[in-house]
Amino acid sequence: MSDQFTRYEEDLIGFIKSCKTILADKIPIAQADERKSFIRQLRQITDDISRIIEDMEIEMRKFGPNSRASMNNKLKQYKLDVEIIQKEMKKAIDVSSNFRNYQSINQNDPERNKLLQIHSSLMNTNDTIVRSTQIAIETEQLGNNVLTELNEQGERLRNANDQVKLTK
Repeated sequence: MSDQFTRYEEDLIGFIKSCKTILADKIPIAQADERKSFIRQLRQITDDISRIIEDMEIEMRKFGPNSRASMNNKLKQYKLDVEIIQKEMKKAIDVSSNFRNYQSINQNDPERNKLLQIHSSLMNTNDTIVRSTQIAIETEQLGNNVLTELNEQGERLRNANDQVKLTK
């Protein structure tokens, strides 16, 4: 197997992992605008994947039948992975459009608006609690550092006092 084919393969594996991460971890929790951005990113990555696969096929043709067979098997597996990613991407696009439709239908629902306000208030409160906790942790660390420094200074003063007493 060639070094170039191996480099293509490493790039391809990285792109496939990126797609799977976006599909599994990011899109399900993303808001509408983020979801659109992730879908655009997925489209770009799948275009890159297609180009890499084409390059791998060209590279594969440079080798004999034995090497070509193992490379071809790997390519088939990668193509299957890409098909799965594209199906998942289509589902994400469908869910996104359904969510947009649902959102536009319920835009004027007073209960929904009240829930959105409450949710926003809860998120702001949560952010405040997180910031307050962080400040408390930093304050505690600072207090511990001051105590340590004061103990060191006290020890130095005691040592200086002992030396003064010895010199008398």
